[in-house]
Amino acid sequence: MSLRENALNIYTSCLEKLEPRKRVYDYLLSLKTSIVGCDKIFPVAFGKAAFSMMDGLINYLKSTNSTDKIHNLPIVISNSKSVPDYPISEFITAHPTPDENSVLAAKTVLQYTSEMNAHDLSINLISGGGSSLLCLPHDDISLNDKVLVNNLLLKCGASINEINTIRKHLSKIKGGRLSEHVYPSKSISLIISDVINDDVSTIASGPTSIDHTTYSDAIDIIHRYKIEREIPENVIDLLRRGKSGQVSESPKNLDNTDNHIICSNKIFRKELIEAANNSGFNSFLIDRDINGVASDEAVRLIDDYNSIISNSSSRRIAIVSGGETVVDIKGSGKGGRNQELGLSFLHRLNGELLNRNWLFLSVGTDGIDGPTDAAGAIISSDMIDKYAALASNIDKYLDNNDSYNCLNQLDSLYITGPSGTNVADIQILLVD
Repeated sequence: MSLRENALNIYTSCLEKLEPRKRVYDYLLSLKTSIVGCDKIFPVAFGKAAFSMMDGLINYLKSTNSTDKIHNLPIVISNSKSVPDYPISEFITAHPTPDENSVLAAKTVLQYTSEMNAHDLSINLISGGGSSLLCLPHDDISLNDKVLVNNLLLKCGASINEINTIRKHLSKIKGGRLSEHVYPSKSISLIISDVINDDVSTIASGPTSIDHTTYSDAIDIIHRYKIEREIPENVIDLLRRGKSGQVSESPKNLDNTDNHIICSNKIFRKELIEAANNSGFNSFLIDRDINGVASDEAVRLIDDYNSIISNSSSRRIAIVSGGETVVDIKGSGKGGRNQELGLSFLHRLNGELLNRNWLFLSVGTDGIDGPTDAAGAIISSDMIDKYAALASNIDKYLDNNDSYNCLNQLDSLYITGPSGTNVADIQILLVD
């Protein structure tokens, strides 16, 4: 089996184990407290894995003869359509930029859950992309205002935690406000984490989690990245009024909510290590999160790889890491963070790797890397001749953030289509 076949077999086999439907069903079976001991159940799923997660919940309720407890139609909000075999209220909304359907979906969720009483249960199935797919701007700002701010934050290189701090303070449903809305009814959230530190207040901007950030923090982030002059004045005014106490803060205490992370990037890394060992590789885990600027992380990974290879006597080595890098957008090209990481890795290659056969995969587990049809990059030592022909132009591609078109010429785009789940990004290096 070639390195490419090994890498794809390791990756896809583990991705199948993280199938959201099964994760939800198995986790509900393991809960010590039954979720069916209530009058009515109000299920809402939002995120890229929403349909599959709702399947898992419905299958569980069928197994406990509890589907009659569902109030009206469960709500499913995602960016890609599915055809379940049970009735739902469905919203296909936009990602990574919210649209009017995202707003309509959020309003529908608030209306749906406003029908709850104190003995009912809200079940929220949350996965990556929820910040965009479920969106309800504060009354004093428009959807366009929120989209503009989000784009500015992405372009300036703000981290996902920083972006979500601001998102939560411009929203009527994020930052714990969904759980606040259903109080005193109980709320349970099953969460597939797409953030690296598994902070439930950050995943999908934490609609069912207490929020440790403040309006003051949001203003500080805007000043830190020096984008205050580009932010709409009504947004700045809202944040300032929030800081002075004229607008209510996001909730700092929620005693009606239980949040459960059922899947994450860290879990996936461990699955990959086990699969690589089973495939005959001596496996190593890089015990840090790969979450810096993509081009910089490529250099650090090369150093890590060369060190591990030099200090190992094994012929077959697998090295796994994970995280979510950022891209410093300077140009107008096409690409994504995994593609930029892969091209930067190829461009900066040095050391022991030059003497070995290797394959490098950097992939977004949702199957979507930036605004492209690729999931990431897959490159190997047997493409060095092709690379040599483009070497003099690689800097230009990287400076223009045009990794997609460069990798396309090298036959090194990894295209899978949407996976139906999202636990951030994964890197695998195989050496033989």
